[in-house]
Amino acid sequence: MKRVLVGIGLLVSWGCGEGPESQTTESDGFGAEVSAPSNQDFDVDFSNCSEFAGIGLVPAENARPLVPAHYALAGDANNAVIVVRVAKCASAVVDGHSVGETLTSQIGISVTGEDTTADINNYTLFYATNQALLHARFENAGLDADNTNGISFARSGGSLSAASSSSHTPAFQLLGSASPPTASPVVFVASWWGDGIHGVFRARTVFPAIRFSGSTVTLTTPAGSALATLVGGTSYTFALLDSHNTFPASHLEVRDTD
Repeated sequence: MKRVLVGIGLLVSWGCGEGPESQTTESDGFGAEVSAPSNQDFDVDFSNCSEFAGIGLVPAENARPLVPAHYALAGDANNAVIVVRVAKCASAVVDGHSVGETLTSQIGISVTGEDTTADINNYTLFYATNQALLHARFENAGLDADNTNGISFARSGGSLSAASSSSHTPAFQLLGSASPPTASPVVFVASWWGDGIHGVFRARTVFPAIRFSGSTVTLTTPAGSALATLVGGTSYTFALLDSHNTFPASHLEVRDTD
């Protein structure tokens, strides 16, 4: 838990967002199976979830061309901040429609000055899910997402493995060790941004009671992949945050912000 908090603290100090104590709750709606107000906007409720979340440094010169210029990168003149996340949830409600087991993978670059109520803000580089309806709603919102059965996540004993593979996102695998979360649950908010065909959108997730725990994994990705180019090699470890987390529920709001 200490390692997790240190990693998040580094991100906050670099300007990725305010800490939990500064959050507002006026838009933290949770659990309602209600359609969002416009054709591009939608909501998702996830239930009974486990995830891997890794945060590390990549060369700023590799990240800057991938993120539109109007976003300020977290980090410094030499380093940008990469976020890799793979999550598995027992079920989800996508804009009022119940679906089954839902897996997602996300790769992004942390940015500053966007959602000041979030603990972290990231620009979305790659997104994939096994759920066709979730994929369709993200595509409709303007995100170039992938629908694939090539996402996996498992923790058995002290081992953790995860993988993601799809047509338009770079393939990667995560292998290592992880501890079951035992720390007290906390509130956490993450906003993922994107510039889509309808303009800027925000995918803001509220985790009302997430439990953080440590993991130690190595990411591998094929030579020549977009991810290998970004991190500067085919193997990568997460220097800022390497974490296995669980949460009973979370609420995602995707909104066109233009």
